[in-house]
Amino acid sequence: MNQKFEIFKNPELLKEIPKATGVYIIRSKDDEILYVGKAKSLRDRLRSYVAKSGIDFFKQSLIREANSVEIIVVENELEALLLESNLIKQYRPPYNVVLRDDKSYPYLRISYTEKFPRLSIARRVKNKGDFYFGPITPVDRLRDLINLLKSTYKIAQKNDKQCQGSKNACIYFQMNRCLAPCIGNISRDEYLKIIDEIKSILTNPKKIKKQLEQELKELVDKLEFEKAIKVRDKLKAIELLENKQVVTDIDEDFTDVIAFATQDNITCAYVMSIRFSNVVGNRIFYFYESDINSDFIENFLVQYYIQMNQVIPDVVITEGLNSVETIKEALSTSKSVDVVIPKKGKRKRLLELAKKNAHITLEMHLNRFEKDMEIFRKLKDLFNLKKIPLTIDVVDISHLGFENVVGGVVRYTLGGFDKQMYRRYNLKSKYEFEAMKEILSRHKRLLFNTSNRLADLIVVDGGPIQIKAAKEVFGENYDVIGIAKEKRENRTIRSKGEVEDRIYVGNEQVGVDNEVLEFIQKLRDEAHRFAVEFHRKKRKDYVLSSVLDRIEFIGPKRKKALFEKFGSIENLKNASIDEIASVNGISRKIATVIKERLQEFE
Repeated sequence: MNQKFEIFKNPELLKEIPKATGVYIIRSKDDEILYVGKAKSLRDRLRSYVAKSGIDFFKQSLIREANSVEIIVVENELEALLLESNLIKQYRPPYNVVLRDDKSYPYLRISYTEKFPRLSIARRVKNKGDFYFGPITPVDRLRDLINLLKSTYKIAQKNDKQCQGSKNACIYFQMNRCLAPCIGNISRDEYLKIIDEIKSILTNPKKIKKQLEQELKELVDKLEFEKAIKVRDKLKAIELLENKQVVTDIDEDFTDVIAFATQDNITCAYVMSIRFSNVVGNRIFYFYESDINSDFIENFLVQYYIQMNQVIPDVVITEGLNSVETIKEALSTSKSVDVVIPKKGKRKRLLELAKKNAHITLEMHLNRFEKDMEIFRKLKDLFNLKKIPLTIDVVDISHLGFENVVGGVVRYTLGGFDKQMYRRYNLKSKYEFEAMKEILSRHKRLLFNTSNRLADLIVVDGGPIQIKAAKEVFGENYDVIGIAKEKRENRTIRSKGEVEDRIYVGNEQVGVDNEVLEFIQKLRDEAHRFAVEFHRKKRKDYVLSSVLDRIEFIGPKRKKALFEKFGSIENLKNASIDEIASVNGISRKIATVIKERLQEFE
């Protein structure tokens, strides 16, 4: 294991870190990996963390969690970039930007790794020895293209495993849809020439189109119509590759243009794919990140092309890189590629077009959630938050006399409540302060372990006590507010018609307007519903389970056998007498008693 430096406790340890190129791994006090970064000079980069100079809120939050840093020295910036990317892919640290692919685009694949290559649709680059072309959208157009090429060139329809060892040609040969290379009807060398001709149509359609048009004219003049039909079908395949464009000033064959737009702490990464003077598709990614520097762009490109296995074009046009050489070398480990930051000309206009689309796309995204954005901005100004709270975690504890204590955390983000981020916790703590600390500590650890980002704002159901508990877990500078019922003479008033909610920041009560109050109440009510629902189920299971303990003839062995069979009290309650009696050691008479007792608690 590499040595860990506790520079956040003792900045003097920076002197022990070399001014060398490498990767640094920031860990928490529980040894969780929080962040992976690279630097040309490790000491200088890590000094900026310790000095906290020019660091945004997101990195400030990281520093509050940081306990130690581990370094790995490498030979050059390329090695650092690739190592950083691999570590991010392996550990998915919560403070790194990690691409999550929401959709995939269809590519045409020529399977050169097979003895008799075929054409198929692929969504990912799986075999580097194969040829991938695209993306081609919509997928129906790609299917039409593949079917046309198959019927025109009569290439293999089945894979090597299905074809090899056959003594007789399959039905595709009998239907005149395959040349049957599997039985030697055509040599492998001749077959590969046909495959290369298909590849030429895909990679150089303009040149091939002119040749085919001339060939078609000559065949028609000679009245060789059967041969002319085959040439015509090849031209149809090229026409399927063509697409009417709004943009006419495009002179690129195999290019991706990547631009970024940032607004309200949200960044849109826009990937515009150009194939043979046609814009064939785009990819859009959103990040809760506003610091779009060279490191961010390098990491995005490596994740997008290498880790997400996207087809690497001949040219990548982008912006914001300090140097193109490192990223060019990184991508060239898979394919030779030219990375360009244009200053003028047609490529500069393409980049401006992509940037315009990125800004429009981001604006449309924000407009879609304008109501949320308005209330988020209002929360930031009213409570003096570090940033616009694009993600809010809301916490509630539920108990009855501090028995069966449980807690729930719900998340609200752009567009509403994110049900995938709801979490429930069984708690051991018996008092409000300790229970709130326990649930938030466990939730924070869960977010780190599952590579999910921390919320920008935490809302607790409670007042200063619960806020203090949250601050002890997340740090004094973390944004936390509380919503609590009104208290009179140190007692919470819950009688209908007498209840008023109070909003707290720290120990201070803050006055808010109805819009903000109703929004925070909506958050609290959802967390309360979620926690209470869990508490009721747990309490019901507890009560029903205790019913078994009070039934004569039911000892630990029979109780264990029942739970092994049915898994839960709910399943046992819904079971028939015959099903209960099928459990080893349970007679029909005992099963009837169990059924009657459980029904008493309906």
